[in-house]
Amino acid sequence: MASKTPLLRAIAQRHYAAGQAAAKPLQSAASQDVKSTVLPNKLIVTSVDNNSPLSRVSIFFRAGSRYETAENLGAAHFLRIIAGLTTKGASHFSITRNLQQYGANLTCQVGREHISYTLEATNDSIEPTVQYLLEIASKQAFKPWELADAVPRLKYELAGLSAPARGIDLLHKAAYRTGLGNSLYVASHNVGKISSETLQHYVNQTFTTTRGAVVGIGVGQDLLVPAAQSLALDSNNGPAASKPTFNAGEIRQEGGSSSAFIAIATEGASVSNAKDAIVYALLHRVAGAGPSVKWSNGASTSPIAKAACAAAENEIVAASGFNVSYSDSGLFGAVVAAPGNVAGKALEAVVRSLKSLSVSDADVKRAKAQLKAQILQESETGSGLSESIGLEAVLRGSVASASQVVSLVDGVSTSDVAAAAKKVAGGKFALAALGNISGVPYLDQLK
Repeated sequence: MASKTPLLRAIAQRHYAAGQAAAKPLQSAASQDVKSTVLPNKLIVTSVDNNSPLSRVSIFFRAGSRYETAENLGAAHFLRIIAGLTTKGASHFSITRNLQQYGANLTCQVGREHISYTLEATNDSIEPTVQYLLEIASKQAFKPWELADAVPRLKYELAGLSAPARGIDLLHKAAYRTGLGNSLYVASHNVGKISSETLQHYVNQTFTTTRGAVVGIGVGQDLLVPAAQSLALDSNNGPAASKPTFNAGEIRQEGGSSSAFIAIATEGASVSNAKDAIVYALLHRVAGAGPSVKWSNGASTSPIAKAACAAAENEIVAASGFNVSYSDSGLFGAVVAAPGNVAGKALEAVVRSLKSLSVSDADVKRAKAQLKAQILQESETGSGLSESIGLEAVLRGSVASASQVVSLVDGVSTSDVAAAAKKVAGGKFALAALGNISGVPYLDQLK
């Protein structure tokens, strides 16, 4: 592949970059300085210049599947599929070729409340490649023939969805119906029917400065602010999210598998109240957030896994707590995967465990250690840090450093976690089940 940098100069730059990295070690997660600027158009610009040899620039929008309407369901998923196609200023070939020549990587992620575009490149390549990130995020063209060419990839992805992905998606549908209940994936009957006009309208409504944030890791504000100012975005507020209402709903899908996957949850905490969100994150680890040791089932420390295994009659089952927080709501519960003949018993045992969670000082101490380790470990990876900062910026409008979050974790008491456990025990549940579910009890049969 041809290079735009002469060979000797490229070698010199690599040696210089290596020397700089050695001279300036990465900052620890607790000491990273988060700098934020709010532009006059309300776009939030946040950076952590941590001397990382790999730089990341992400553009986040409050534009996930939650903001879809009946007319454009699946638009967010399709936007992820077509990320990097022709824009108003660059062709698909030009974008791909130039990013490859610089050794850069571009990805797109979609959640229920956000869409993000992330560019990864070495320090000396981030400045000449960031223009393509700006093009992709703000100057989409949506050529009809390119959309048609992307449909096979969309079908392939839908066909390969795992049972956990489909189960969690159905759980949101059962719990919220619309809004947060909108699927993360294009419905099969809507494949190939999302037009250029539909996508353009959706982008015009949700990709705005008042709903966006630009995040840089290993990048200074001196590069990030001018880049953010050059984004071709409107400043309108866009559609407001309807207030979510939790429903004790139930969705069941019989399938050809011999196993069953079940997700069950009650209403949890939102990120609007940081302390409540942390309390439920700790309760998640008390209940069982999955095995800490590879290949183990986590039954030694997880009440949920222990209950499911005891009820499984020597069958192989997996069970774990489930916790997710959004801007104004959340879900807390468990997921169970088991052979169809024991899935019902495993689910009943897990529900009993959820309704009788005991919280001790030792449990909370262990949960705090696990949560703080996760926060700091994620902060030490560029991708984890970029995602956490971006989501905070677009959902809460402010960004806390890792050390501030750790301080909030330390401030939670055992009584706070016990109160959340009591709330879970008295709450109503939503349920989603798929696969071999003939023996899975209905919600009104669970005690």
